[in-house]
Amino acid sequence: MRRFALHAVRFLVLWMLLQCGHELVAAAPPDGWYDYSAYTDCRGQPEPALYNGGILKFGNSDDQTGYHATETGVFSPAFVVYNLNKTTMYTFSCWVKLEGAFSALITARLAPDNAGARCIGTVLARNDCWAFLKGGFVLDWPTQSSVIFFQNADKTPMKITVASGSLQPFTPDQWAMHQQDTIRKRRKRMATIHVADQQGGRVVGASVSVRQTAKDFPFGSAIASTILGNQAYQKWFVDRFNAAVFEDELKWYSTEPMSGQLRFDVPDQMLAFVRSHRVMVRGHNIFWENQDATPSWVKGLSPDDLRAAVNGRIQNLMTRYRGEFAHWDVNNEMLHYNFYEQRLGANASMEFFSVAQDADPLATLFMNEYNVIETCDDVSSTVDTYVSRLKELRAGGAILEGVGLEGHFSKPNIPLMRAVLDKLATLGLPIWFTEIDINNKFDAQTQAVYLEQVLREAYSHPAVTGVMLWTALHPNGCYQMCLTDWNLKNLPVGDVVDRLLQEWQTGQATFPTDAHGAYSFSGYLGEYIVSVTYGNSTSQATFSLSPGDETRHINFQI
Repeated sequence: MRRFALHAVRFLVLWMLLQCGHELVAAAPPDGWYDYSAYTDCRGQPEPALYNGGILKFGNSDDQTGYHATETGVFSPAFVVYNLNKTTMYTFSCWVKLEGAFSALITARLAPDNAGARCIGTVLARNDCWAFLKGGFVLDWPTQSSVIFFQNADKTPMKITVASGSLQPFTPDQWAMHQQDTIRKRRKRMATIHVADQQGGRVVGASVSVRQTAKDFPFGSAIASTILGNQAYQKWFVDRFNAAVFEDELKWYSTEPMSGQLRFDVPDQMLAFVRSHRVMVRGHNIFWENQDATPSWVKGLSPDDLRAAVNGRIQNLMTRYRGEFAHWDVNNEMLHYNFYEQRLGANASMEFFSVAQDADPLATLFMNEYNVIETCDDVSSTVDTYVSRLKELRAGGAILEGVGLEGHFSKPNIPLMRAVLDKLATLGLPIWFTEIDINNKFDAQTQAVYLEQVLREAYSHPAVTGVMLWTALHPNGCYQMCLTDWNLKNLPVGDVVDRLLQEWQTGQATFPTDAHGAYSFSGYLGEYIVSVTYGNSTSQATFSLSPGDETRHINFQI
């Protein structure tokens, strides 16, 4: 009966909107190009709609802003869209303002063919300014009619006004084109090698061989103590990855299982391994707000004793490893849990960041959280909640310089993922995927498909500066996703990673210099060795391709 009533209401919404002339019809995108624009600041007036509204067309209005309002905040304002396609990437955006409350979490939902509703974007809206919502979706089947409507998370009645609505479709080919364009601009650079003789004359027909020896983009995986002494695993790891993070070995319950009983021998050995292979390493983590992940002896401490214990934890850890770890996840998952803040006060996290910065000023300090990028159904960790908490910490004096997104995905929503990254990019901070995996409820082949989608989107987004997989290998498996079995034989997701790593590097090539004595190529950022042979003479040199829009020129004399 409840389901019937819900469907009846949705049909009524459809009918009312059609009577009011808010019929929306599909149209081709103007030029097939994606707009990365996003806003996290609240504004006095809404900006114009992206893509001029895309396929949202208002039948009875000359107002290009397209205001819609509701008194309930449950089913409308709503857009009705016909004939949405399977596999098409739809990006949705609008500006939202409230009446009846100072602020509220507003969710945009899509109801395709009245077959249940899904979240396609969220925003923390206010009553004194306009807030920007950006999201998106992909359908598993084509639909005849779909409704986009808005809800406040706690269902409290209020007036919601929406302006500058936009729904823009992209074909999979167009989406891939955007990815490749970003890779070309952000992950690669043009280079020209000029070869001259001792007198400065051009050398035509010299053989130029270029080989990439190191990659600029950090792409890595979690490791555990299981890698120690396992030479086959070590070789497998360093052949692929240039970045690492310790799965559990640095967490408080591992380094101090009993008060004063410090155990750093295992992380010391793991650090020696990554250091010896020029692998950068993240520090994970100093504290974890989850009570279940707190050392048992810590849970019963008085506030004064707890404060002394946490200060000791920071000093023991950060003094020992000062300068060793490029990043530190300071207080893990603080949007979902609050063990320390409950006991030490609302400023506890701010204090953690300040003390950590003093202890190791060279490390980049990160927030790290799940379900920011994976979904928009988790009200604890929406993109705006993340941004708000980060800004709050920084306003209080915390030196917080990194955005950590765990990335524990079920079925990924790639347009939503890109929209969330767009909003986080407005912070101007490094964005890292810190713990990527795909839920093991899926079969191996499905995991591989979803992982490739996530990795391609993460690597190609202009604001992302590093990627970590959460695939530390154990004899009995991994947290959710293993790249190989215990004998290091690739699983389907391992094949995906190997293929992408191969794709995202400059293959060795040998070409003759042209009539100008030059050889030009587009290479992935990183370190290179170039070898030039002409006649009986061969010379070798190294160079780097660092980020830049201009062609990198390397002069070579032989």
